Amino acid sequence: MSRILGNTEMPGNHRLLRVQTPTDTRVAAGYWFRLGLDHGDLSLPVLDHSPGEGWLAFCASQRADYLARGATCSLDGPHGKALQPATGDRRLVLVSDETGLPAAVFATMQLDIHLVLVALEGEAPAFRLRPSRFLVSGMGPGAIAGVGVLEDAGVASRVAHASPLPGCREGALHDLADDWLADLSARERWDTAVAILGTDATVDTLHHQLRGRVGEVHLHPLPGSR
Repeated sequence: MSRILGNTEMPGNHRLLRVQTPTDTRVAAGYWFRLGLDHGDLSLPVLDHSPGEGWLAFCASQRADYLARGATCSLDGPHGKALQPATGDRRLVLVSDETGLPAAVFATMQLDIHLVLVALEGEAPAFRLRPSRFLVSGMGPGAIAGVGVLEDAGVASRVAHASPLPGCREGALHDLADDWLADLSARERWDTAVAILGTDATVDTLHHQLRGRVGEVHLHPLPGSR
């Protein structure tokens, strides 16, 4: 059994859970764990990790707000595939839905990432948005929002949203990806490796869209968090 070491509020009624874990636990961006809790299981990608202090951090929904520090839980994992650096001189681009965004954030601590394209669902995301300081080709004049924590890590990002949220590209994730691809030359597309993160539905849709249009495509399906 493991213990909850911390449960703090994040934007958008999300919770930041820190969970005790053995110091030799294998952890990488793209891995996810299943937390066994009194009110049901949570399957979540890793957001952060401290091997020295022996904890994993996850972004969970508001339904985890009842968990007090010291509460016990089971921890099953890791599951999934670790994100890998792009091969050769290719640049690495992450394309993710909201489920995979914590894994994308964690990846910025481990890998050289050129760009993150992400789709959000709610109007109060767990990670705050702000005007990006990076120029991204193919984006319309109104698509200026980036994910703040990615901006702080020096990684360019752009956001799609189904409703007209300020600064976001109105539409689905595949619309945002099409905007970006349309402005790249054939050589630039070939020199790009794309890792797709998210639910099975997201990964399948984007894989069909991107296959054959960029140099490499890597699939990282994550369970839909509840």
